[in-house]
Amino acid sequence: MRAALPDISESTLRECGLPIAMPWRRVPAHSLDELEPALCEMSGVYEQRADLQRYCRDQVIAARERARWIAKSRKVGEERRRLKLEMTKWMLVWLDDPAMFPAWVRVRRQNLNDGNAAGAACTEEPG
Repeated sequence: MRAALPDISESTLRECGLPIAMPWRRVPAHSLDELEPALCEMSGVYEQRADLQRYCRDQVIAARERARWIAKSRKVGEERRRLKLEMTKWMLVWLDDPAMFPAWVRVRRQNLNDGNAAGAACTEEPG
């Protein structure tokens, strides 16, 4: 799309309503159920496309910074602050080892849900 529409910004393309695959769409971080499959998908792209690894990392770093900023805001309630801090942890794990993230998130979900693995799950193991 960028080649066909060079004068349109990346953010405008993301918001145009067309489905955009990872890593080109923004990492969604409104809920853990939304973040988990996005990071799992990003892990797959990271593993399969060495040419996109830096871009993948940059997208996760940008999402982590947005989550940190929201968590530090005085306008944010305690529940949302805890959510954004948890999301930040998830993204730090991804940044440390994208290939490990899908296995880690399953364990993390079990711990968060007292052994009840609710929510979305990574359906594919890398490699």
